[in-house]
Amino acid sequence: MIWETTANELQSKENEEILRKRIYLRRLPSEFDQVINQSIDPLRRLLSNPNIDKDKRAHFISTCSKKNTQYKFDLMILNLDIIQNLKRGYEQKLIELQNQLSHRQSSNNNEESFKAAIENRQENMRKRHEIYLKHKFNTFFDEAPMAASNE
Repeated sequence: MIWETTANELQSKENEEILRKRIYLRRLPSEFDQVINQSIDPLRRLLSNPNIDKDKRAHFISTCSKKNTQYKFDLMILNLDIIQNLKRGYEQKLIELQNQLSHRQSSNNNEESFKAAIENRQENMRKRHEIYLKHKFNTFFDEAPMAASNE
């Protein structure tokens, strides 16, 4: 249970850091970007109507683009808040599990070495995750698509 919770916590941490980096670099996931862009297709069709004054059309297109971009990043920040809340939940669960483990009465050396093995495995998971995350940041964002920002 401790290893599973640790893995979930580390995955949440990874998701949080990647999302923070995406927001900072303004590189949203392409699927997310496409869904939002498809949602404004009806507005684009309306704006293509030749009965709209050219100056008004330009104003509406600019406003639509700005609102669309702001909406995308507002949703990403909401996503980030949810991920952070999940991470805090995993951290709290880990604290509870570790407290349960440390409060158990150890009757022999086998149980003590079992506790040490759990702690060592958890530490190794964290170290491995840090190495993996550094590598991912060094390679992932070279390939991540940029968000279309028509401001």
